[in-house]
Amino acid sequence: MHLRNGAHGYGVVTKALHWLTVAAIAAQFGVGLAMDLDDVTDRAEDRLGAEEERLEEGAEGRGEAAEEQAEAEIERREDALDARADDAAGDVVTDVVGGDAVADGLSLPELHVVLGLSIVALGVVRLLWRRATPLPPWAEHLSAGERRLEGGLEKVLLGSLLVVPATGLLLVAAGDDWLPLHVTAQLVFLAAIAGHVGLVLRHTVLRRDRHLARML
Repeated sequence: MHLRNGAHGYGVVTKALHWLTVAAIAAQFGVGLAMDLDDVTDRAEDRLGAEEERLEEGAEGRGEAAEEQAEAEIERREDALDARADDAAGDVVTDVVGGDAVADGLSLPELHVVLGLSIVALGVVRLLWRRATPLPPWAEHLSAGERRLEGGLEKVLLGSLLVVPATGLLLVAAGDDWLPLHVTAQLVFLAAIAGHVGLVLRHTVLRRDRHLARML
């Protein structure tokens, strides 16, 4: 078992940092999705409030029975909305990060910040480890252009581990003025991930399939 990178390939530390980063990013996007669902729920609550006013106004002057019926209908709709919101957000968080953090008292925005800080810490550790140990030799099947592309993607991905959470924290601290920068940083990050995954698939799945086709 090799801790450092070398001619044998990537070491255990590099692999562990890589997959910890993948897990943290997946969890962060899951929490972000749950927060978006909360925003959708807020808009639904606004619409429900308007509908409640309509029901109450319609029941006025029609007697106590009509008012009680309107109140029962309002309560039923509120319970149904709360149940849908809890189920949707809970399913996302449980599927991606588990329910323990939320159950222990962290709200979704707080968990989002904690995960962001964790990603920054992982980014710093990865940068320090990257300077401490060289990369293994390039795979022979990579062309010169693909090597340059992968080298550029690595720089963008490592930089994004710092920039995306930093712009998110600015968004929390300074308000929505920083939203365009945060969204742009996320799009650059996602594009770099897509390029990296595309290269990996090209030289694993597709390359294996071509080799299998030649054999057949």
